[in-house]
Amino acid sequence: MKKCALINDLSGFGKCSLCVGIPIISVFGVEAHPLPTAVLSSQTGYNSYEKVDLTDKINDFFYEWKKLGVSFDGILTGYFSDERQVDAVLDFVREQSAFLLVDPVMGDSGVRYKGFSQSLCSKIKELALCADIVTPNVTELYLLTGEKDLKTGAEILLENGVKTVMVTGIQENGKIGNAIFERNFCETFFLPYSGISYSGTGDLFSAIVMGSVLSGSSAYDAVKTAAQFISLAVENTDSVDRNDGVDFEKFLHLLVGREGKF
Repeated sequence: MKKCALINDLSGFGKCSLCVGIPIISVFGVEAHPLPTAVLSSQTGYNSYEKVDLTDKINDFFYEWKKLGVSFDGILTGYFSDERQVDAVLDFVREQSAFLLVDPVMGDSGVRYKGFSQSLCSKIKELALCADIVTPNVTELYLLTGEKDLKTGAEILLENGVKTVMVTGIQENGKIGNAIFERNFCETFFLPYSGISYSGTGDLFSAIVMGSVLSGSSAYDAVKTAAQFISLAVENTDSVDRNDGVDFEKFLHLLVGREGKF
């Protein structure tokens, strides 16, 4: 079986991060090996939460993995709380010959997330430029490139070494879309928009893309699979609190054996 390292936070409530990534990667028939950057009682969108930062442990975790002599087919990164975490991951990535997908968690709705300094965002950008695939939302694309035009921003990342850019959360004419940009190619997929922006959908998107690619899908098919799956899950989510995330568990079976084709 292929192995994928998942480097993200672990939140007890609010379906996101590792709680999303582990089952999604696993259902594609890929081993999921998590490394938490932080452990939270609930994700940060809620009014109150408790957090244990694991910055001082990350290098120790990587050291133990190295002692096991393991290598990975894929590395998927998400939330970081400290520049030192990103530095540790950069060192780890350079030692592996793995397919790298970076979800550059930095902000949304036009602003940086609370606690994300300019220096942390710059470090995340450094990691993103090492990636095979980067999956920013519209705000994060701007934070990575300084460009509000999606095509121009994506081209900047492509010119700096990223192979594929997938921009999520594009709203237009009452629909929501995801765009894929590669050298001399771009396409946007739009689906109906419920009006509620649920937490954790970015984590779902990046995990489905990674699982699809590692199981043999093209990046193009991976985007379509992720978009259609998330749309179905959002449509059938019971909670009206966006912080709860979407009820993706009901539809995991649809990804089994799909090889990235929904």
